[in-house]
Amino acid sequence: MDMNMSSLYPEMRFSWEIKSVDALFCNGMTRVGDLSREAILQAIKDEDLSVLKEDVNRNLFNDKKFCKECVTTAVASTQNIDIIEEIIDFLTTASEETRGNVDASIKEALRSAVKVEDEHLVLGILDNFHNNKKIKTLTDMNELIEHAVYCAAVQEDSNILHSILKWNLSNKTKKFTHKSKAYAGSTGGPKINSGSLLYAAKKNDYERVKIMFRYGYRLERIEKITDPLKRIELFKAITSPAYIIATLENVNDVSSEFFCPVKKCFEFACEASAKAKNTPEYKREYQEIEHRCEDYAISLLEQCENLEEVETFLQTKTHDGITHKDANYIMAILDSRKKFVAHERFQYVLLKKFGETEFKEDYAARNQTLWIDMPWYLRFMHVLKQIPCYLLLFLFPVFSQCCPWSNPAGNGTISSRVPWFVRQWRVPLNRCIYTAFSYMMFLFFIILYVAETQPPIIYWIDIFTATWIMSYTCRDMGTAYFLWKLENPKPMQERRFFKRYLTFWHLYNLFADFFFLIGLLMKLVEYLMTAPDSSVHDLVDMNNLAAGGRILWGAAFSLAILKTIKVGIASKYFGPIILSMNHMMKDVLLFLMTFVVIMIAFACGVSYIFNMASGQQGSGSATRGVFTYFFWVLLQPFRGNPEYADVVDLPYNTTCLSSISSQRTNRNTLARCIVETMYNTSCIIKKLGDKSGSRVTHADISSCLIDREAGFGSFVHQPNYLKSAAVPMWAVYQFLVSVVLLRILIVMMTITYRRIYDDLDKQWKYARAYMGIQFFDHDSLLPPPFTFLSIVVLIFQLFSDCRKRRTGKNADNSIVDAMPDQTYATLIFQLLDGAKPTLKVGEKDWRKKSRKVSTNLGDKLIV
Repeated sequence: MDMNMSSLYPEMRFSWEIKSVDALFCNGMTRVGDLSREAILQAIKDEDLSVLKEDVNRNLFNDKKFCKECVTTAVASTQNIDIIEEIIDFLTTASEETRGNVDASIKEALRSAVKVEDEHLVLGILDNFHNNKKIKTLTDMNELIEHAVYCAAVQEDSNILHSILKWNLSNKTKKFTHKSKAYAGSTGGPKINSGSLLYAAKKNDYERVKIMFRYGYRLERIEKITDPLKRIELFKAITSPAYIIATLENVNDVSSEFFCPVKKCFEFACEASAKAKNTPEYKREYQEIEHRCEDYAISLLEQCENLEEVETFLQTKTHDGITHKDANYIMAILDSRKKFVAHERFQYVLLKKFGETEFKEDYAARNQTLWIDMPWYLRFMHVLKQIPCYLLLFLFPVFSQCCPWSNPAGNGTISSRVPWFVRQWRVPLNRCIYTAFSYMMFLFFIILYVAETQPPIIYWIDIFTATWIMSYTCRDMGTAYFLWKLENPKPMQERRFFKRYLTFWHLYNLFADFFFLIGLLMKLVEYLMTAPDSSVHDLVDMNNLAAGGRILWGAAFSLAILKTIKVGIASKYFGPIILSMNHMMKDVLLFLMTFVVIMIAFACGVSYIFNMASGQQGSGSATRGVFTYFFWVLLQPFRGNPEYADVVDLPYNTTCLSSISSQRTNRNTLARCIVETMYNTSCIIKKLGDKSGSRVTHADISSCLIDREAGFGSFVHQPNYLKSAAVPMWAVYQFLVSVVLLRILIVMMTITYRRIYDDLDKQWKYARAYMGIQFFDHDSLLPPPFTFLSIVVLIFQLFSDCRKRRTGKNADNSIVDAMPDQTYATLIFQLLDGAKPTLKVGEKDWRKKSRKVSTNLGDKLIV
């Protein structure tokens, strides 16, 4: 009988065995609760909900975890909406405690339904509870929908996600408008920073991001968020390539920013880099964001099938074929996207563009050999050919863009009347050569100054030097203006300007310009005051004025000549050395700051001790000497401890010296006086007598020195007590500086050089590109002495543009100029179509969008 019952009810037999074991090990206390839970779950699997009617089981449903477990079992085992609804109704009416578990149970039902990939079950749960008035009083339906959307995003189920959002759209009819787009499905506007969109964007899940974006989900910056972790999560979602492309696909306007997700990636990478420096506690998270944005831009670059596509991808062109100043390759270099710049495709196209003009029709560089591929004699011949072109730069205003014969025609070509040397000006490589010519002449003037050239030649050299100094100052100001015009009127963009401009070499130029300009001003004042009719000649010390000017120009000469080392960056042999020196300046600066603090600390203590030994408290006779001695230990480590005579100018016995003025002084008298001042002559005579013919050693004579350190022992009982007190302080100082700090500096420099060497290819390629980026600006000022001619042309162009704006001649063209051409936009769509995340926008869709935009702009854009 028992065997038959056990075979019929195996679960009961198993439960009875567990009960017996628990009774044995738990002192007769049975696990009635666990047995009841197992029975309830088994009953739910069998779709038998009669156990819910038993009062003994009601207390079990007060546990939220058990309620969720029951709902999960019902969804996974039965997938019956009636069973789920009956369980929820039971929780609603059972007790106050179970009523509080309704919201969590419904969410668990939705999560389980999404997990089993049952679309009809998910929509059925939403329909039933949406129409249930009792449920609406216990939970928020919008939260349930958002929870279902989040579960679908986590499970990466696009069909269920689309169905949920479509169901929500059909059950809410009120429309709202957000950024020129109308949406239906929410009464409170677009869903900002929803957890589901945050999750999908962080995972770079483009399919789910695209679906939610089309249904009105958005991510926006909220400055009021004080939690740094939440700010990082939001920033990580906004900067994901999936969200960038989803935004790009749904924007209505056509602009260079719209058609260039690469710029967006660069902007977010720069912002992440700045945040990593400002908040080092979260440096790793922000660096991951920076690397992800840059890697995605590289993935787009690698999808280009040929160099033509790479060249189009790296530059943004307007309808007339002119390259924007904020082209992709310029932004990548200015924003320190080193990995992107060091890519082999980027490098090849950049070097190729270095030998081309802005207009392809001007210079057939595609059929010519690149500069890097030329043999040395062809390079030399090319440089010689640029000498007459450099000398003809004074004709620049005649052939500027202000003149009608220099303006491009309607098809982007330049008239054939433009001479050949004008076309040479447009080549970035030739601009670099002209700049080198001017700087070589400037160095020649410096050499003439060092050689102390005499009048009247020196006056001509002064005029030429002043012209060069003012020209270089204007060029540096032009560089700052160029970088400033790339900014937007946002605080973040202003900080990016300072990051771009305040680099090592720009600061180097600023210091050199400052020294040159102040020295030039002092030299000009000197010329004016030395004029015969000058009335202030006697009011100013001309020697001090001339000396000050020479000091400033001497420092500026050193900076100007040292700047020629920058040329070595172009070489793969000298480039790493120069880059290492540049990066080591930061290590040296940190070392000097630490050294100065330690030096001041110990020098103050030792000088305070030695000032008492001077016998005149408050005189400070040892302070200057102690600080000087402690400073130069940096270059002379392990020096002996400072003696009192080394840091204080001790007085001599002037008895003999005073008698010289009353007698006729000769060499013998002065020598005898010096000996008597420094030595005790009677002591020396006594030493000679005691030796009785034997050799007198240096120690014997040294013992006869007059003790001029009279201060020691004057205020204490032991003679050298103060000197002995300073020795331990000096020993600790020597150990910290010579043993610890100098070794740390060596290690820091070694690490810096090793970091440059390990990443040599990327660092060197980026540094070379950054050095040459200044020559890609066709509006940059000409090199000296022709700089002022280009300034005059720019002023004339400015007045001409203002006059045209007033007359309204180019009111419509200003909008069209901001547009990229169709080739560039089509290429971007093609690259995004093959990149991960996938953006499926073909040529047909692009033409449809372009045609729509063309109509809005008065058919200015020809498709």
